[in-house]
Amino acid sequence: MSFSLPTIDISPYLTTDRNHSFESNKAIVTQIRQTCRTTGFFQIINHGINPALQSGILVAAKHFFALPLDLKRQYIDTTAKKGYEEIGAQALEPGSRPDIKECYFVGSEPTVCHEPPYKPFEYPNIWPEPSILPEAVFKEPILKYHEAMCRLAQVIMEILVKGLEDDFPRLKSGEILEEFCREPCASLRLLRYPGPSSNRAATSVGEVGDTDESAEMCHGDVVAGAHTDFRGITLLLQDGNRGLQVLHRGQGLGQNGEKQELQGVGEQQMWIDVPSTPHAFVVNIGDMFERWTGGWYRSTVHRVVSRCGGERYSVPFFYDGNLEFVVRSLTQNGSLGGGRSGEYGQETEEMTVREYLLKKFDEIYL
Repeated sequence: MSFSLPTIDISPYLTTDRNHSFESNKAIVTQIRQTCRTTGFFQIINHGINPALQSGILVAAKHFFALPLDLKRQYIDTTAKKGYEEIGAQALEPGSRPDIKECYFVGSEPTVCHEPPYKPFEYPNIWPEPSILPEAVFKEPILKYHEAMCRLAQVIMEILVKGLEDDFPRLKSGEILEEFCREPCASLRLLRYPGPSSNRAATSVGEVGDTDESAEMCHGDVVAGAHTDFRGITLLLQDGNRGLQVLHRGQGLGQNGEKQELQGVGEQQMWIDVPSTPHAFVVNIGDMFERWTGGWYRSTVHRVVSRCGGERYSVPFFYDGNLEFVVRSLTQNGSLGGGRSGEYGQETEEMTVREYLLKKFDEIYL
């Protein structure tokens, strides 16, 4: 069953034409606001990102993952949380087997050179030597894509915050955006999911240290466990192959506080396939943003399954804001009418973006 994600043309919001209708921009804000209140997932088209940048980063990913495993392992750095992650290094769904995917993690390039000791999430990126992968093949297309995505993510953040203004009448959206988007923590992951194999391994699949050949699977197997993105917002580029699924909640189910306990998915909930639309981005709300809005915007459970019959590549881009920005529920200052402050209970504890990310990274890595 295909899930018809709302597909939103944001080109009117990006235009500099002063003759463009204010009502068109308002309609975009309203449509995205309503989607974030319900599923927290939507697609955007006509977003201003050059298709050549999209294809370039997917090609860069293929170049890296084609390297021998022993060579790729030279770029693992679990302290910096940058570089290569081999199959089985992460388990997104607690209690399930490790995810069957390999990754390459790239963050923002610092505008000022920092000297060690580095603070968390401020370590320099890890790049293969040009003799292994020329910069024009790997580093340059990644950084060009990262720069363009930072600009797009800031536009999406502006739309999201504007969508809160009617519900949070005392929200100082301009000040919040300036503080949140200043020197943002923004990162991307190159992801490769191996294709299914007819020779299923008899041993545990995806354990750390397995090679691609032993990380075998069958069509329909879960390759990235059920989870919510714990960060701010995610903008996902797909390679045209399906695999992403969203847990669709039936009408009247309300907010699910135990998002990870999915073994007994109720009859009103079902996994829905998300199409892979050429050049579109799938955008979704992360837990940090849901926490910030006191549950007003939703972070929805999703997973990845082996669907396409071959390898699948994707590139999620995570926009988390300034590392010193304090994440506090907007319901705490009384600016939201209707009273929803009790829904988050203990999760209203204040912490910085850096503290929040550190806590979440510790929970999902093996």
